[in-house]
Amino acid sequence: MNTKAMNVGFAAGLTAILFMSGCAGKRDEATVGTPANPLVVVLSPAYSPASVPGAEETIKKHLESASGLTVQVRVAPTQTEAINAFAAGKTDAALLRLEEYLVARQEHGVSPGLQALREGGASDYEAVLLARQDKKTSLDGLTGGKIGFVGPYSISGFTLPSIYLKKAGEKFTPVFSGGHDENVERLLKGEFDAAATYARYASKRKGLKVLAVTGRIPNEPLVVRRGLDAAKREKLLAAFVSLSSKPEGRKALGAMADITGFRPVDASVYKPIHDIIRKEGKSVYDLVPDGWNIHRLNQPYFPD
Repeated sequence: MNTKAMNVGFAAGLTAILFMSGCAGKRDEATVGTPANPLVVVLSPAYSPASVPGAEETIKKHLESASGLTVQVRVAPTQTEAINAFAAGKTDAALLRLEEYLVARQEHGVSPGLQALREGGASDYEAVLLARQDKKTSLDGLTGGKIGFVGPYSISGFTLPSIYLKKAGEKFTPVFSGGHDENVERLLKGEFDAAATYARYASKRKGLKVLAVTGRIPNEPLVVRRGLDAAKREKLLAAFVSLSSKPEGRKALGAMADITGFRPVDASVYKPIHDIIRKEGKSVYDLVPDGWNIHRLNQPYFPD
């Protein structure tokens, strides 16, 4: 057991929770959305719009103008802090990756209000196994080969394809890459026999073919904390939906992982993924770094 790694992860999780909890008292719900008590929106690190200068400020100004509320927008430095931003009731909404939402729902009772859309209004995508077109690779021929995975916390790049291959009875050597781009590049260089990613790569990169569709995955949600005033919730969600109505809003959205807009959604859309994970004997806490530490640190302290 890597005790050092566990201690580092535990310390990081503890720091995040202490940071989010702060020293302030209970929040005044009546004044949420005022200059003295802004409505706080957190973006997971995956949605940092830093690639477009001024995008974060554009989002903030639009949300304020469209909702009539004072809004604070910030990017969480880590996945752990994005999830635990809700720990002390100091965050009102967040744009989270799917796996982050599943943990935040379990830990903090957040609910999805909107779902991200991408090109063509797509609300979901396919997880796939890719191979090179110039190789006679088949699904049956993967036994004994090397398969590239994005990382142990990627639903499209590991969770669903590994479940699919397990059911197919394939025995292979898994190799983790540093992301979807790196995974596909290593496949093209001949380092892997197949690579797990999402379907868009098959259409935008030459020399690739789809060996198998390993599952469909709903796009990520914008989630809202439990207890936020219903009227303020609706104003905020409507403001996010209208972001795509202006050129500067569309540009800012595009900087957040190619999002083109949002649509209303509820928790039922994400239940099938949760059920697949449970059926395989896994937990949502297996889906994110420090997932189990987040769970442990949020448990009440029981005296001996």
